[in-house]
Amino acid sequence: MKTIRLFFLLLCFCFSHQAIAQHVFPDVIDNCYLDQFVYETDEILAKLDNKKIIEVVTASWDEKTKKNAEGILGFQVLVDNRGTSCLMSIRNETNIKTKKMDLTNSINDNLKWPRMQQKVSVIVVMEFKEGEVTMKRMGTKDMKTLTEVGSEGN
Repeated sequence: MKTIRLFFLLLCFCFSHQAIAQHVFPDVIDNCYLDQFVYETDEILAKLDNKKIIEVVTASWDEKTKKNAEGILGFQVLVDNRGTSCLMSIRNETNIKTKKMDLTNSINDNLKWPRMQQKVSVIVVMEFKEGEVTMKRMGTKDMKTLTEVGSEGN
């Protein structure tokens, strides 16, 4: 639990310095059309079951990788009004190399959301520990700090 709290503090620090650039995490993926979008604030706007998100993120991993995964993975996804995902940024503090995770292909090709009225930035933090995965959705009201948003799908 201390690990995840420390990660959130680091996340808040990084977010406050990168809010202008619209990317929350330091590893930026430049393949999204960033016109206008909103961040989730105190409620989940892009509704999708946590289990589905975890399933898509880990789908390309072999069983050994899933079982031995340890650490924290944060990522930001831009969801357009058709429900299409576009991975924007990543912070990988796990024992798995980012390239091996194949997040860009897994998320962009397979993570589908319900239709929405506007583009939404979805911020996800996953913790891998002892073969288990926990997930939190994060949002912001002031573009400086991140807070946990709702508990959809838990």
